[in-house]
Amino acid sequence: MPKRKTEATSRRSFVRSMALGAGALASTPGFRVMASGLAPYSGRLLVTLELNGGADVTQLCDPKVNTPGELKINHWADTADPGEAGNIRFAPVADNFNFFNRFGADMVVVNGVDTQTNSHETGRLFNWTGSNAEGRPSLSALHAAANSPGQPLAYSVYGGNTTRTAGLVSYNRFDGIGRLRELSQPSRMPWNPDGFMRPEREIVEAQRLTNESVSALFTAADLTPRQRKSLISFQGARESREGLAKLAELLPREEELQQREDLQAGDNNMFGSNLKQQMQGALTVMQSGLGSSADLSVGGFDSHENHDVIHDALYTHLADSITFFWDYAEKLGLADRILLVVGSDFGRTNMYNDGNGKDHWPIGSYMLMEQGARWGNRVVGASDELHFARKINPNSLNVSDNGIIITPAHIHRAVQQYLGLDDFATQKGVDIRNVEDIPLFSTRLQTKV
Repeated sequence: MPKRKTEATSRRSFVRSMALGAGALASTPGFRVMASGLAPYSGRLLVTLELNGGADVTQLCDPKVNTPGELKINHWADTADPGEAGNIRFAPVADNFNFFNRFGADMVVVNGVDTQTNSHETGRLFNWTGSNAEGRPSLSALHAAANSPGQPLAYSVYGGNTTRTAGLVSYNRFDGIGRLRELSQPSRMPWNPDGFMRPEREIVEAQRLTNESVSALFTAADLTPRQRKSLISFQGARESREGLAKLAELLPREEELQQREDLQAGDNNMFGSNLKQQMQGALTVMQSGLGSSADLSVGGFDSHENHDVIHDALYTHLADSITFFWDYAEKLGLADRILLVVGSDFGRTNMYNDGNGKDHWPIGSYMLMEQGARWGNRVVGASDELHFARKINPNSLNVSDNGIIITPAHIHRAVQQYLGLDDFATQKGVDIRNVEDIPLFSTRLQTKV
């Protein structure tokens, strides 16, 4: 005849089943709230900003004037010359003047980058993983896997199509601060942040009973190794609540939240962007110490028609948003830890089409930014007057007919080395191979055209 279960043994069995279930969740890809109670991450931070759709860098950081006898490459060049901020030349459109004059000293511009494709999917893949074939992690995923793999929000994605992990780390995708608030305050009602899903006294009592049961289970002599491991995972997940509670305290109040912006581009084009709220979310997670990498994105750059007005509106928004990003990072005490990498799928053609738009073009640029960058105020790489990539000497960076064409692989190899990720990437078999090293972060070299 089976033994009658007592209240204590029933509770013990229940909590044990909870522990086993939590352990299974902890090892499930994509479920990152289960963490190990690690100390808050306090190292270097990486943020990538994707200009989704193919940005025309001849209207940003690789300006081109019109060449006699060739089709017109830019309307702005009919009446203006490129601007200059230190060693960086820029197109005199949108708010580029203020943007480059404020941040030029803190960035390196990489021009003449050949993505070797006109496909959006391949361009994004190459630009953000350093390879045009599947199987490699994005730069953000690699950084998170190497530096904060046990943190519950190690790698956060706020938009775009750049997410690749190669199985090294999981990621969390958010569409705004609201999801972060729900995650960090699971007991509160999403529709009423001041109300609890259950009475607060019940939540407190449940936590007390669970603490007692878990403590008792740890001293049980009959736990199998598997059960003990699962119990440790369960306890670690419970401890991670403290970090999530801290995140809840740090999240901006409703009145501080950056709202979605409507961008008017001419009479017939309207874009919406929550880029600033993405930035708030990413930086707040980093302030909490729960993560080290984030992907941001702003779209609309695929301007096959009405190109100039679209890019003018988007670049004005970009300048405003990046200014907000660095000001907010400074406010949170993070600015001196961040590397911001700005890039796109590819560039746009060196001529207008019949719809006054521009089509896909494989040559693009990156902008890499860091507060007080010793390697700032520099341009690496080059393109000619018709925006074809030029070869450079990989050591001196001078334009050279015997040199190399820069590809995203060169950028990724240099950034991995700069962030100290190369050994980790090699150990995991995802390092960038068979490409030349270029002194992207040199304090003295820049491309001589």
